[in-house]
Amino acid sequence: VALLAACVRRGFKVLSAMRAGARADPTRIRVADLRESSNDPLSRSVRYRLKKEHGIEGGIPVVFSLEKPKAKLLPFQASKEEETPSDYQIVPGFRVRIIPVLGTIPAIFGQVMASYVITQLAGLDFQTEPVVNLDLDHYRMLHQRLIEHEELMYGTAEQVLVDSEEVMYIVKELWRVRSARDQSQKDTGRKMWRSVNELMLVRWDKSKAAGISNLILLKFSEADAHESTTLDRIKEEEPEFYSMVSRVLKRAEMEFAL
Repeated sequence: VALLAACVRRGFKVLSAMRAGARADPTRIRVADLRESSNDPLSRSVRYRLKKEHGIEGGIPVVFSLEKPKAKLLPFQASKEEETPSDYQIVPGFRVRIIPVLGTIPAIFGQVMASYVITQLAGLDFQTEPVVNLDLDHYRMLHQRLIEHEELMYGTAEQVLVDSEEVMYIVKELWRVRSARDQSQKDTGRKMWRSVNELMLVRWDKSKAAGISNLILLKFSEADAHESTTLDRIKEEEPEFYSMVSRVLKRAEMEFAL
């Protein structure tokens, strides 16, 4: 924990592996910010200590598994009656009990870390899969909200060119279930569920149809403000925001060959 904190304070890039023990499903392994990791006791402990001891709440990419641990620490069994757990410690306070490990999982963790580091060094755009725990009903709700907004603003929903599955891509992959105006990683788990109730999709460019490459996710109040302004004004007054949104929507164009 102290090493991670030192790297953050000095601005060094760092990648950390969380617990690989007691897991067996390689498809559940993810790379995400420490704040987004779930079902991992080690991640929870590291988050707590970083915040309490160093005032750091995130910003550290980690490799972890979404799979719930299938076993607990094994009890200590001394080979002789007079032996104690401390006799087996490499350094004082070092854990001596073990947790079952399927040998392939730590190896996959290592391969994931190697791939992440190589792509970072090569300057490749590494788009990690968002850790989002929403079900299809949430995306259907956002789709319906888009239709209702289109009918209110334009008198018809004929220009809505996306379905619920495409809304899932837009919300999850492009905007990571966060307002385009606030991409900081704050809400996770159940908090993310609640935050969806404050979000809606609106057209970025009002002169174009509501398609995959022309929808942004905003809070209700932000959506109202967006509808009352123009892209030229946003480009002039908020060039960084304009560039960020344009870059994200360009990604959608490329991935869907639009």
